[in-house]
Amino acid sequence: MIVNVNPTYHIIFRTCDVIQSLHNTPRPFGLDKRSLIKICFKSLIRSLEGMSYTITIVGDRLSEELIEFFTNYQVTLVQGEFGNDQSLRKCIEIAMILPENDWVYFVEDDYLHTHEAFSWINDLIVNRDQYISKKALARRLRFWKRRLDKTPIIIHTPDYPDRYLPKYLRFSMIFVSRYCHWRQITNTTFTFLLRGSSLRKYSKILFMSCAGANDGYLSRALFGGFFFWRKALCLSPIPGVSTHMHDGVMTPLVDWEKYVKEFSD
Repeated sequence: MIVNVNPTYHIIFRTCDVIQSLHNTPRPFGLDKRSLIKICFKSLIRSLEGMSYTITIVGDRLSEELIEFFTNYQVTLVQGEFGNDQSLRKCIEIAMILPENDWVYFVEDDYLHTHEAFSWINDLIVNRDQYISKKALARRLRFWKRRLDKTPIIIHTPDYPDRYLPKYLRFSMIFVSRYCHWRQITNTTFTFLLRGSSLRKYSKILFMSCAGANDGYLSRALFGGFFFWRKALCLSPIPGVSTHMHDGVMTPLVDWEKYVKEFSD
């Protein structure tokens, strides 16, 4: 596999400030939705320092306040009255015309990022051949003539705490990189990063998952478990480099209140 030593990242930030919370789940630290979006976006910008990147905002019925906020940054703003399903489709449509060797990060507006997020992600992508050995699972996969080092990777940036509950424990491969461990996972939300070539390969699955915003279907169809026939290897960092800003599901081992205070200024 040819690795782009200096990858370009295309951020597609999907946002809507009309709805406080899709499932009426409380927001941490007493944040309202607009404040939360601003804090999460600023944390993302901070994590991208030193990287080559573009940002597209897909805004669904945005308030004038948020429109004004985003115009302070170098972004492409795509606005409309989409609804949840159609805004997902719009994100994928935008991504489909991006270069195959670049990386696309689909990110929802309520994910807060650490300063190190893209440094750690970039390290994994650039040094993949060192971290994911050609011999990994070679015996198990030899009958299918598959090699794990050739399998497309998808990165899910948070580390959900329910993965550590006894009833959800399952087999996972662990890889060590310069900055953290990366654990194989089998389910994600619609916040994930993948290469442009992988986006095209799995485009049918991605578009089908937009119906009902079905991340369960997305995960089942896209991510390999013990075998990887036509499926991707999904990795999540330990500790996580982002958190979903809902009470009860926040990435552990990170002082997220510190980041909220920093980006609230």
